Amino acid sequence: MKPLKNKFSLTVIILLTSLFFGCNGRNADSTENSGTAIKNPDMNIEVPDHKNVRRVGMVIKINPERIQEYLAAHSDTNPGVRDLLTRYNMRNFSIFMTKLEDGNYYEFGYYEYWGNDFEGDMAKLSAEPRNIEWLKLCDPMQIPLEGNTSWKNMETIFFNY
Repeated sequence: MKPLKNKFSLTVIILLTSLFFGCNGRNADSTENSGTAIKNPDMNIEVPDHKNVRRVGMVIKINPERIQEYLAAHSDTNPGVRDLLTRYNMRNFSIFMTKLEDGNYYEFGYYEYWGNDFEGDMAKLSAEPRNIEWLKLCDPMQIPLEGNTSWKNMETIFFNY
């Protein structure tokens, strides 16, 4: 396995910045808004003031012997399922990786859901043949945390928008 490059140090900084300054403890189902709607042509809905966006943080281990393969699958040159994430209202999908003090490598994922039917959109995404194939490729590279079968959702404690 090739040694990890310095971009992972930057990734850790970005992750920590995102976790501490890019999240908010508001309930994802909050209906609070100021009545102003943001309309983006890439989105199929209007979202009042970004306040009703569902923010999701996740964590999972990664098999250290599969890191290079995982990085290649997620490189900018591989489109993967990015278009499907957008189709099902997932924005700002980011994955960070770091090695923690316990010696394990962890991935931290973050995305924003901008739709109005989270469960329905996730069910549609799960049924997409390309997404099914993508997960067959990536899931064996990851190691769920104890008691989980995939990514473990993290509790949102703060965001600043």
